Amino acid sequence: MLIVKTYLDRSTVHGIGLFADQFIAKDEIVWEFNPHVDLVYDEKSWLMLLENISPASLATLRRLSFKENDSFFLCVDNAQFMNHSPHWANVYQVEGKNIMRAKKDIHRGEELLCNYFEYSDADDYHSQVLKKKVPNIEKTIT
Repeated sequence: MLIVKTYLDRSTVHGIGLFADQFIAKDEIVWEFNPHVDLVYDEKSWLMLLENISPASLATLRRLSFKENDSFFLCVDNAQFMNHSPHWANVYQVEGKNIMRAKKDIHRGEELLCNYFEYSDADDYHSQVLKKKVPNIEKTIT
């Protein structure tokens, strides 16, 4: 669940992006897992879900979810629109916790970007797509 005020706009890196609607200080919590807002599925439940939905819904769920520690997460709020950038990530996940913090001061109007390779499983859908587009992209973690 997003902890800070945000809005959606055209992304600087891909499609729709998530932007800060307030100043966010370095190390401030930006997102924190909340079971009332964020859905989590184990692998068996995720596969069962995917087998029982239309191809259009399947494409949407793959695009809006991420896989971490063998669980699939689907953010129901605008956090699902946070894009990946290995070079300009300004949000990071705290190791071993489902909390994301600001890597630096983030100003209002700045796009919130994270590095998927810092927390996603190697077989995460987004990670696989990015690796096909740019070989060795996961080695560009900053």
